[in-house]
Amino acid sequence: MNEQLKNFIKGDRIIWYVILLLAVFSSLVVYSATGNLAYKQQDGNTVYFLFRHVKFMLVGIGLIVLVHRIDYKWFARFATIGLYFSMLLLFITAVSGDSLNQASRWLTIPVVGFRFQPSEMAKVALMVYIAKVLAQYQANDRTADEAFKPIIIHVGLVCALIFKDDFSTAALIGFVSMLVMVIGRVSLKKIALTVIAVAMLISVVIWLSEYVPLLHRASTWKARVERFIGGDEEGNEGGSTADYQSQRSQIAIATGGVFWGRGPGNSQQRYFLPHPYSDFVYAIIMEEWGIFIGGVLIMFAYLILLFRVGVIVRACSRTFPAFLVIGLATMMVVQAFINMGVAVGVLPVTGQPLPLVSMGGTSTLFTCLAFGAILSVSRTNMVDKEQLENEEKK
Repeated sequence: MNEQLKNFIKGDRIIWYVILLLAVFSSLVVYSATGNLAYKQQDGNTVYFLFRHVKFMLVGIGLIVLVHRIDYKWFARFATIGLYFSMLLLFITAVSGDSLNQASRWLTIPVVGFRFQPSEMAKVALMVYIAKVLAQYQANDRTADEAFKPIIIHVGLVCALIFKDDFSTAALIGFVSMLVMVIGRVSLKKIALTVIAVAMLISVVIWLSEYVPLLHRASTWKARVERFIGGDEEGNEGGSTADYQSQRSQIAIATGGVFWGRGPGNSQQRYFLPHPYSDFVYAIIMEEWGIFIGGVLIMFAYLILLFRVGVIVRACSRTFPAFLVIGLATMMVVQAFINMGVAVGVLPVTGQPLPLVSMGGTSTLFTCLAFGAILSVSRTNMVDKEQLENEEKK
């Protein structure tokens, strides 16, 4: 049985262990953190959200198993179609999507009634597209700088469609895209000038936010940054929702202690934090499991993922799979550290979930899709290595 499982599940074993570790922690903390939500929305049925989360997690792991068995070359073939389809969904969401916290981020599929965030699809689709374009311009007769124009156009379109309602996600996508282009040897001068131009544009947008109705959330972004830099001058919890969330998150971490924490299911701040199962799930982990066992272990899981991705990239004989793995893994790790940074108070409140840990159907499924693509490249590398060794033996 064990041998059959090894033959079916391929790819980097350590990444599989990281996935299982994050999935287990996710199930435990979501069950604990949704207790208050269950009493508000499900008449005290505390296992409702656990079962819902585990269902998405099992579907996601099944998706990893399925996708990692697909040849990664298929990802390149459908990269452009996938990107334009996700952009179409982003446009529909911006025009007629479901609103949450005064932001249209959700799209409901007719008939089935399933609601999801197209921005999560766009993250994965854009990274696949960037990997494809960068790989095309790595040949000897072309220069990497030629990839800048097609990439920046599509990055700009995706970010523009997301920007109005979800600035943090647009900024995350833009930052990771620039970072992958740097790794792809695109001119630093072009990237730097682009960053400066975007920063100036955002400043103008925030300045005009009072006069343009469509930019109503810009004042929220400005206030969050100003409060983060200047702090709550009154020193109370009534200053703003973001201040309150950050204060409660830091209380959770402080009361959790260094090693053991309060213990699984014993969080107190889950009753006060608005989103303890998603945006501030890392704070609940440290409150219940301690800074060392919970916080450091989860942080190292993402660092291990980044290290193993480096191993996979070095084993790649082609440029597309290397850029694909770099882009997808960088997106997950940067997002994870943003979530953790917000929880510990070193970054302003953004609303980014912790990949594969926070409760959320769309985020879980597309994170698993990204893991599947990474493991597909790893599996192909292992198959190629085995074939090469067999040929040498002959």
